[in-house]
Amino acid sequence: MSIFPYIYYMIASFQITNDDKRIAFYAGMVTSAFALAEFSSGVLWGRLSDMIGRKPVLLCGLAGTGISMVAFGFAPNLPVALLARALGGLLNGNIGVLQTTVAEVVTVEAHQPRAYSVMPFVWCLGSIIGSGLGGTLADPVRNYPTTFHSGSIFARFPYLLPNIVCAGVVVVSLVVGILFLEETHEDKKHRRDPGLACGRWILATLRNRWNAAPAQKSGYLEDTLSLLVEDEDLPHYRSVEASPCIACSDAVNGEPPPEFLDDDHANSSNAAGTGAFTPQILLNILSLGILA
Repeated sequence: MSIFPYIYYMIASFQITNDDKRIAFYAGMVTSAFALAEFSSGVLWGRLSDMIGRKPVLLCGLAGTGISMVAFGFAPNLPVALLARALGGLLNGNIGVLQTTVAEVVTVEAHQPRAYSVMPFVWCLGSIIGSGLGGTLADPVRNYPTTFHSGSIFARFPYLLPNIVCAGVVVVSLVVGILFLEETHEDKKHRRDPGLACGRWILATLRNRWNAAPAQKSGYLEDTLSLLVEDEDLPHYRSVEASPCIACSDAVNGEPPPEFLDDDHANSSNAAGTGAFTPQILLNILSLGILA
């Protein structure tokens, strides 16, 4: 979103044409290259997240976004700019993975609407801030001559500064994700995560230093850090050992014979790949595409 305020002037600076209509056409190509590449790689990233986990895919998307921003800031011509934007879309097709992660974190259905409403809110907020940064920091040599001189690198690449700043924000987000983001995939969440272990060590160190401070300074922050460094997960619904166990036969429980269970399992496995795209889901995809 940060490129929207200055993309027209960036295309004009490439001096490929003097026709305003052609400049607008090329600007549309650059802005749409990201969305097209993201659309092409979304399903692949989703399948990859099922194999290696949600966290590596999300971190890969952040890293790809940062790399594409820096490459776009250094773009000297239109082909490089198109390639940088397409690279960012190919490495960042993880919107579906992000939504799946939210669904795996928030398991209570009553809380899911509130959780899903956070994502568009953050997206819109980032669009507002990103566009403001892009328009404010673009061409700093002309807009802020007392701070940025004509012989600096920003004179040669006048649109590098907003991309560098946005890439710095992405790097901070990447570090936070490595240290504190937990894996949510059911089969991958129990494997060892060195980044998460390092983050817990950092929090434990801060907690120990806080405990060494005078007693009157310990308060809400100490309690927060204590909760964050808990090694145990939040309590899940589980049976109690002291609960009575009633032995029942299959006929009493109403469970079907094993042969029927095998048939149902085979039918569900066959329908998993073909039954995902129901008419309602296809209609939703078409509606979102029209709105976009």
